[in-house]
Parts: sequence; C-alpha cells; structure tokens
Amino acid sequence: MAKKFHWTNRSVMAFAGQRDPVEVMEAKARELALKAKDDGWGGPPFDPLALAQWLKMPVEARGDIPDARTVPTSGGGLVLEYNPMRPRGRLRFSIAHEIAHSLFADCAEEIRNRGGDATAAADSWQLEVLCNIGAAELLMPLGSFSNLAGQILSIKSVMDLRKSFDVSVEACLIRLIKLSRTPCAAFCASMHDDGHYKVDYVIPTPGWTSPVSVGQKVPDNSAVAEANAIGFTAIGEEEWIAGKPLRVECVGLAPYPGGVVPRVVGLLIATEQAQFRPPEIIEVDGDALEPRGKGPRLVAHVIPDTNTVWGGNGFASQVRRRFPDVWSRFKKDTIEARRLPALGDVFIGMLDNNISVAHMVAQHGIGASRSLRLRYAALAQCLSEVREKAQQLGATVHMPRVGTGHGGASWDIVRELISEELVDKGVATTVYRPPG
Repeated sequence: MAKKFHWTNRSVMAFAGQRDPVEVMEAKARELALKAKDDGWGGPPFDPLALAQWLKMPVEARGDIPDARTVPTSGGGLVLEYNPMRPRGRLRFSIAHEIAHSLFADCAEEIRNRGGDATAAADSWQLEVLCNIGAAELLMPLGSFSNLAGQILSIKSVMDLRKSFDVSVEACLIRLIKLSRTPCAAFCASMHDDGHYKVDYVIPTPGWTSPVSVGQKVPDNSAVAEANAIGFTAIGEEEWIAGKPLRVECVGLAPYPGGVVPRVVGLLIATEQAQFRPPEIIEVDGDALEPRGKGPRLVAHVIPDTNTVWGGNGFASQVRRRFPDVWSRFKKDTIEARRLPALGDVFIGMLDNNISVAHMVAQHGIGASRSLRLRYAALAQCLSEVREKAQQLGATVHMPRVGTGHGGASWDIVRELISEELVDKGVATTVYRPPG
C-alpha cells in the first residue's frame, strides 16, 4: 500500500524478499489474526496476551523493563516479557508489537526490545515501523469496528476513539483509514540523522493514491514539527507536493527505541475531493447463478473440505441441482487429484459459455457444529486465487454472501476480505442477497 522506498534493514529485506515490506507485514499479520479467529480468538477487545498464548509463546510479567520484549530461549523459541505497570492501551500495543516481531524469521537471534536499545542499528527504525503496522492489524483486525466506517476523520476523533476502544493511537488511526471512504492517508514521520523529519510510512484509504511517498522529507514549516512532544497535536493546511494541497493533522508519540525526538503520526487529508470515488462491492437482491452484466463473469461460492454431495438448501446444493455437469466435473477433478479437497483449494468449472464458476474450499466439515465452520484464512487464500483467475479471464466476479450460511461467518469480516482481495485490487464484484 505504501509507495516504493529503498529498505536497507537486513531483517526487513529477508522478511519481504522482492515484495513491499508494508504489504507483506499487513498480509502476515492479517493471516495470523484470521487463523486465530478460526480457532476462537475474538473481540473486541482483541487480547494480545490471549493471542500470544494461542501461539504457544510463553509470557512473563516483569516490572524492570520499559514496555515489552521478546527474548530468545536456549531451545530456539521466544518468551514474551511485558511490564504490567504500563498504561493499558500502551501495554496492549507493546505486546502486539512484540508478536509482530515474531513474524520475522530471525527474531530469535536477538532481543527485540520496544523502548530502550541505544545500540540499535541506524536502520532499525524500519523494523519498528513494520511491527507498529503489524500491531495495528492485530489489535483492530480486519472486519472489526465496522461501525466506525464513515467517521469524519480528524486527529481529535482518533484520540477520542482510541480511548473508547482501549487501543493505541496508531492502531486506531490505521484501522480508521482502512474503513474510510474519503481520500486520505495515515502517515508516520520521524527525525532522521540529517536533522529532518522524513515519512516512514503512508497507508492510503482504498482507491486513493497519496501524493506523499515513503522517505520523503517533510517541509520544515509543517505542522509535523509542532507535534514535538508526546501527546502534542498540530494541524495545518499544507502542500508537501506542489499543486497537491493537504490538510495535515498529527500527534507526537513515543520515539523509536534508542531515539529521543518523538515520532509523529497523523492524517493526510486531500482538500480537493471531487474526483474521488472509492472502490465498492455492489450488493443487490437477486440470484448469483444468473450473474448480471455482459462479458466474462466468474461466479464464486464456498464448499466444504469433503467429497460429500452438496446437499441441504445452501448455494452449493443449488449449483449441483441446477448445473449437474458442474458437480460431475468437480467430482472428476477431485478424483484425479487423488485426495479430498483441502482448505484453500479453488476448483474452476463452467456454468455457460461466458460464465465460469469457482468452488472455494473454505469450510471445514459439514453439519451442525458448536464452532465456526468457515475458515477465514482459507477464504482469504481462495479469494486471492479467484482474483488471479478473474484478471486472467477479464471477468467480473459474482457471489452470494459466501460463508455466512452453513459456514456461520461474520459478514463484516467476509465483506472486508472481498474488498481487500478483489475490489480494492480492481476486480469488479457483485454480491447477491436472496430477494425478500
């Protein structure tokens, strides 16, 4: 989501490979949260200590450390230590931050300590930036707080909401940006070795391209320089890029480990918004097996990870009854694969000359269950493959409210997964509700 930047930190480069590190961190943290939700982790509030326990990461309360840290064990594992005397919101963010550190393959090689390592490498701020982004994804995960969509964004509203939901400023800011339908972005800037503030990350609202890029020098007369103490806020009407007026609203936060000058996070709000139309799922009443529009169309639906006949009154059973050849083809494909359908698999068939169908294996088992049958992590994987297939075909995507019937899923989570995997990446998608 952030613009290109020359990352130099060794851990970050190994973590991301050839991909954008911000996108990789968002994806990995999201995947972790979805898998934990599949196993019953819930909220709000989303408890990072419970998440650590789900990860089988030992936790230990200590009063002699600044915030939290991960400590490698002799067996190659990690212990998460935290200071229970810290303010609750900050502590929750610190713990989530350390869990994000555990996503790095080399985490066990050294102590990752939020708050006090003066010997850190000059580019270690890059690592901290990514872990802050990961922490935000874990504390306010995809599908959560959907009632905040459409909020009028300001630094004051961010500060007020983070108190209400007991989360950090940064977590609240990033979540609100992802729910926003106006052209704006979350940003973080910090003082660098040359004595100037530079942009450490930019996360724009879906569908908007921020004129501000990562690594860009912040103008010396910006409001950013006025947020020079923790908790200080500042607002300004500015042009960081000629001809691109922005409203800048920001607040000072604790510096990176070993730093002295506070970091600054905030909002970049476009003041010229007439041309912006956010990408959106089209929701209509109708029949997804009669997809609307012309040209190539791809109908997607969820099936279980079994070879049982699609029965009952769900969407898959409608596919089987109305298109028996599609069911026969699916059975043939699974027989040829010599295994049961696995979570995350996608099988492609044809409904008509110009209409394909994607069977997404994202439901675990069938029948009544005390736990959720839909698996969010598997659905995310399937939707990614559906996107690739739709782009290959030049097709629009059509589906029912997948996973919310027999799968028992939350539509808020599923809808946001569809938005992130399909709509925000340029694939027009229509969701069909049963009429009446």
